[in-house]
Amino acid sequence: MLEDIVRRIKGLGGSRGDYVVNSVDTLDTPVHSLLDIGCSYGWTLDALTGKALELVGVDTDEGALQQAKNNYTHIKFIHQNASTLPFESNTFDVAVLSEVIEHVGDENKQLVIDEAHRVLRTGGLFILTCPHTGLLAWVDPLDFKRRFPRIYRVYMRLTNYEPHTPIEVGHKHLSLKEIESLFNNRFKIKHVRYCGFFEPLLTWILAVDSRVKLLPSTWHSGLNRLRAWESGVPYGKSLAYNIRVTSFKKKNPQVKPRC
Repeated sequence: MLEDIVRRIKGLGGSRGDYVVNSVDTLDTPVHSLLDIGCSYGWTLDALTGKALELVGVDTDEGALQQAKNNYTHIKFIHQNASTLPFESNTFDVAVLSEVIEHVGDENKQLVIDEAHRVLRTGGLFILTCPHTGLLAWVDPLDFKRRFPRIYRVYMRLTNYEPHTPIEVGHKHLSLKEIESLFNNRFKIKHVRYCGFFEPLLTWILAVDSRVKLLPSTWHSGLNRLRAWESGVPYGKSLAYNIRVTSFKKKNPQVKPRC
């Protein structure tokens, strides 16, 4: 009885990696090749071990890629940006773009989606996750620099901190309408999950604690696991902090002309 209750509670939420794995598990046909665009340390690809004959990850972070190569020798990792993928068209059965599109800047978003579409086979599964324009989008600590650039520049001067991406890029949240515009009728959306609400609060706590070290390490790790789980708990569209989308590449899309 208790185990069943715990299992149901766990099933309410889940990390973005859990969402990717579960989405791949729903496929009826075997997966020969899978690409993770913006794979970072390769954690999601490792969780997909055994679910595809070939696992490939690309990223621009050389340090993360080197660690991924050391840890997961059965996976192929390539140093490459998402807007110029080094693969032939129609190569992969599955393409994953998880928590990446918000980091590339408005001028590159369409290029990244276009490349994901190009390398994906017709009928292939495309999984996209990113922060959503819900009620608490403005609280996102990772988007603080874009929303409050003057305050952030003061912080940079006081701490000698240099962000990994330009201030104007930030961590901009997307709506489903914006995602559909980027898709440009080339993907058939199968499932949309609006999820997470308390993630920005938990992220702020973890970010501050990483600086001041007030919490015991076990508490910090526990909060991090809670944040990952809560990020997948479903909420209404207006409340959700995250959006997760599964779609399939159309055979003969009616592409809308771009202005």
